[in-house]
Amino acid sequence: MNDEQYQRTGRSMFIVAWVVFFILLILFFHYYNGKEQGSFQVKQGVVTIKPDDSGHYFIDGHINGQAIKFLVDTGASLVAIPQPLAHRLGLSGRYPVTLNTANGEVTGSLTRLNHLSFADFSLQDVKAVIIPNSPDETVLLGMNVLTKFNLSQENKQLIIKKTAY
Repeated sequence: MNDEQYQRTGRSMFIVAWVVFFILLILFFHYYNGKEQGSFQVKQGVVTIKPDDSGHYFIDGHINGQAIKFLVDTGASLVAIPQPLAHRLGLSGRYPVTLNTANGEVTGSLTRLNHLSFADFSLQDVKAVIIPNSPDETVLLGMNVLTKFNLSQENKQLIIKKTAY
């Protein structure tokens, strides 16, 4: 090998080393700074929910036996169900109702849920509102349900407990 071949080999190895370094750096930050999805834990009648990156609290649940995802929303008066999801759940509105939301005034329709559950908690005959033109399928778990429980916040976690009677 002559000097020119050593120089080309050296440059190639230098470039390969930097490319590998940048790939490893990208992978590290992708997994290290991965989006926090939020999570929840159920233990002895107490639900502890960790927020996602946006500070929202999500929990899995069921409406009339169908699996859904709830967003715990203390600003919502009622359980709010997006129209496409309500249709798939076989829900229909009974009475029109006008609501003030973060996105302005919306006209939805009231309905009743035979059964709503999340974690260890189960409720029957729950009032809800069907919201038209909702951008996703997340159901808002509103205050008509949340007032039946004790809510507290500790270390950025939402804690839901059964209310003592």
